[in-house]
Amino acid sequence: MRGARAWVGCIVALLATACGPRSAAVVATPTPLSTGVVTLGSVSLTPGQEYEILQPFAEALAARLGAVGIGVGRSVVVDSVGAMAEHLRAGDIDVYIDSPLPAAFVARRSGAVPLLTRSKQGVAEYHSVIFARKDSGVRTLDDLRGRVIAFGEPFSTASYFLPRATLQALGYRLERLDDPAAAVPADRIGYVVSGDAESSTVWVLKSKVAAAALNADYYGEMVGARSGEVEIVARTVDVPRNVVCVRRDLAPETVDAIERALLEMHNDERGRLALTRFRGTERFDRLPGGVRAFYVRLEPLLEALGGDLEGEPEPDP
Repeated sequence: MRGARAWVGCIVALLATACGPRSAAVVATPTPLSTGVVTLGSVSLTPGQEYEILQPFAEALAARLGAVGIGVGRSVVVDSVGAMAEHLRAGDIDVYIDSPLPAAFVARRSGAVPLLTRSKQGVAEYHSVIFARKDSGVRTLDDLRGRVIAFGEPFSTASYFLPRATLQALGYRLERLDDPAAAVPADRIGYVVSGDAESSTVWVLKSKVAAAALNADYYGEMVGARSGEVEIVARTVDVPRNVVCVRRDLAPETVDAIERALLEMHNDERGRLALTRFRGTERFDRLPGGVRAFYVRLEPLLEALGGDLEGEPEPDP
C-alpha cells in the first residue's frame, strides 16, 4: 500500500461531517458464514436507495477476490460518519468510499487507511471557487469582512466544507446567519446556507449576498450568459473526488487483492460496466503522493474546522 493567507489557491481541505456517531441505519445482505466476505460501507440518510447503488458494486468487487478466499460482497449503510468510524474500528466494514472530507475524518478517527481515489466523468480531483459581482466591491477575501457569503448544501465538500475551512484556516472569523440581510460584525464574515448551487448563484447576481462558493466544475454552467457580471475572488486547492479507505486491521494480502481488483477493474468490459453503474465511475487510481501527502494537504483544514462539524452525510460529487 502503497500548512495563512498564502494558502488561497493552494490550500486543500479534508474535514468531517459529524463528530459523534448517531444510531446506525444498517442495510446488509445475509452472509453465509462459510464463505469469505468483503463488506463495503457508505453513509446516507436514504439507506435503501444507497444500498441499491452500493450492493451491486460490492458483488462485482467480491467476484474478483477469489484468490484470497472472498466470494461474497456485502453492503452496510449508516447515517453518520461517526457511525462509519465505529463500524470500521469494530471490523464490521472493510472498505469505505466517500468524498475527501468525510473520508479523512473517518480515517483519522477509525485508523482506516486511505488507499485509492475514484475518477468520475474524466475528473479525479476538483476544487471550489468563491465569486462575486464585479460591481460588489469584493476583490479579495478581506473585502468579505462585514458582509455575507452563501454556501450551498450544508453537507457538500465543494460548496460548504472546503471553502469554509479555507476561510477559517486563513484566520477569518465566520458567523452563521439565518437571514442574508442580517447585520454582520465588521471583523467577521457572515454566511448563509442557500441549499444549492443555483440559489447561491442567483443570490450573488441579485446582490442578495456579497459572494458565494461553488464547485468549480459548475461555475461556468451556473453563471452562464451572465459571466461578464461576476469574477472569481479566490479558489481552493484541488482535492480528490472520492477516496477509498480500508480498515486498519484488514489482512495485508486482502488489502493488496482489493487494491489490485479496483485498479484493474476498468480494463475489461464486465469491470467497466460495474464501474459505470457505481455512480458513473471511470476508474480507480493510487493516491497522488501516497497517504502522507494526502494528510499533509488536509491537516490544516481539519484543524481549522476542529469539532465544529455538521452531522450530515456527503452526497456524491
